[in-house]
Amino acid sequence: MSNIRLLRRQGGATSVPQPTSPVLGLGAFGLLVGVVLLIVVLVAVRHDRPADGHCAELWNAPANQANRSMVRGRAFPLATVRGVGPNKAGQPGCSVLLREREDGPWMLIGAEFVTETTVVWGISESGVRYGTDSPTGDVDDTPNAILQSDGSLALR
Repeated sequence: MSNIRLLRRQGGATSVPQPTSPVLGLGAFGLLVGVVLLIVVLVAVRHDRPADGHCAELWNAPANQANRSMVRGRAFPLATVRGVGPNKAGQPGCSVLLREREDGPWMLIGAEFVTETTVVWGISESGVRYGTDSPTGDVDDTPNAILQSDGSLALR
């Protein structure tokens, strides 16, 4: 006869049977630890900069018509669009680097996010010899986009 039936016959309170094996408790604990570790890893690898594709979409948006008009029809075969990490105010941004050739004329146009979908674009810098009169640093300037004749960008 089960313990619960015995308790009912004796007029005792009914209770939920407890697992007798510590294996179930350890399994649940292990699962909990695994979930917590997964969350920590996902938060750690979260990017603080927007995706390059998102920046290309913002460049091509109607609000950026002025910059697209400025480069429309110009020969910039080396185009790089990148998401940029947060500035001192905590705002991420985008950059568009346009070059005629590796060491030729260049234009760097940057943007800061006002909201997740709204950015403010402005001409940051330009020069005549990229690598000599351009900003330096650990920026990846590998071309990843194509500047279309209408001034829009398409990722490669």
